[in-house]
Amino acid sequence: MSTATRHLLSPTGAPASWRGPQIDWTETCLFHLDEADIDEIGRALAALNARGGGRTLPLRRQDFPLDRVARKLAAVAGQIYRGKGFAMLRGLPRTEYSADEMAQIYFGLSVHLGVPISQSHRGELLGHVLNLEGYGEVARAYQDGGHMNMHTDSCDIIGLMCLRTAKAGGASRICSALAIHDALAESRPDLLASLYGGYYFRRGDKDAQLGDGRKVSLAPVPVFDRLDGWPQQVACYFLGSYIRRAAQEGHGHLTDLDREAIATLETMAESPDFYLDMQFQDGDIQFLNNRVIVHGRTDYVDEDAIEKRRHLLRVWLSAPEWPPLAERQVMHSDEDHRLWLARRQPELEFPEAYLESLRASVA
Repeated sequence: MSTATRHLLSPTGAPASWRGPQIDWTETCLFHLDEADIDEIGRALAALNARGGGRTLPLRRQDFPLDRVARKLAAVAGQIYRGKGFAMLRGLPRTEYSADEMAQIYFGLSVHLGVPISQSHRGELLGHVLNLEGYGEVARAYQDGGHMNMHTDSCDIIGLMCLRTAKAGGASRICSALAIHDALAESRPDLLASLYGGYYFRRGDKDAQLGDGRKVSLAPVPVFDRLDGWPQQVACYFLGSYIRRAAQEGHGHLTDLDREAIATLETMAESPDFYLDMQFQDGDIQFLNNRVIVHGRTDYVDEDAIEKRRHLLRVWLSAPEWPPLAERQVMHSDEDHRLWLARRQPELEFPEAYLESLRASVA
C-alpha cells in the first residue's frame, strides 16, 4: 500500500467522528433560546411583516436583523462546521405563532447560517416534509410516511423545523459518517477503498429534465473524499437509492465488494452502536452538516387528517465560506439550481397555503 493510499484509508479522528451511545448531545449540541432571544426574534418578525405585508420570507440576513441571537447562531455554526456536525435550537414558543410565522422565523434564523438553495425541480427554498398519502404525488421519500433510510442530501447544511410531531414515533435518526469511515479504516479498509472509488448516481427524471438534463453522474461519485482545508478532513455524499438505480439501469458495474461496502455502510448507520435518535418537540430546529452526518427517520404513526400529520419544514443551505467540494462529489449542478429556482412558487412554501392546496386537490 502506497503512502498516499495509507493516508486516504486512515482514520480521521475528527471532531464529528462520534458514536451515538458515547455522547450526550443535550450537553454540547442543544442551544436554548431564552426570553430575550424570543423578544429579539419577535421584533425581527414584526419588522419583516411591516415591510412585506405578510407571507414574505427573509432571503437575506438584513431582512431578519439579529444581534443577540446572531451570536448564538455563530456558536451553532461553529458546532456544525468544526464540532460534532449537528445542533438543535429549542425554545421557540410554538403556540404563540401561526404556522406561517414559524416558517418566517425559521427561514430568518437559517439565513444567518448560509444561503438557501432550491431543493428539487419544483424550485422550493422552503420545503415541507409531510406524508402526502392520499393527497398528491409522492415524488421523494420525504413526502412519504414511515421509516426513512439513512442518506445525505445535496447541500452543505440541512435544516429541519418541527411544526407538528407525529402521533407516535418519528424521531430524527442521525449518524456520524466519519465514525463509520474510521471504523472501516480499522476493520475493513478494502470496503473503505471501494467507497472512496465511488459509484454512478442516477437521480430522478424530473430533477434531470427540468435541470441541466443529466440523469446519471458523468463519473463515479465518491462516497468519501478527502478535502483540503476542511476541519473534519473527509466529506461524505451517500444516496443508496441513486446508486442502486444507476446499477439497475446498467450505468457502471457494482462488484461484490462494492455491494458489500454499500450494504455495510447502511447497516452500520442503522446500528444502535452508531446512530443517535433525536426526538423533536414542536418548535425545535435541527441543523446538520450534510458533509459528515447521514440522516433518516424512525417509523411513526400519523393522523389521518393532513393538517394533523407530522409536519417538518426543510431548508438546504450553501455555506460559501466552507472549502468547496471537489466537482466529482457534486451531483446537482449550479445550473440545476438556477433552472429549478425559476419554477419556485413562494406562496406554497407557507404551511397554511400549502395545506389548503393539498385539501383542494382532493376536494
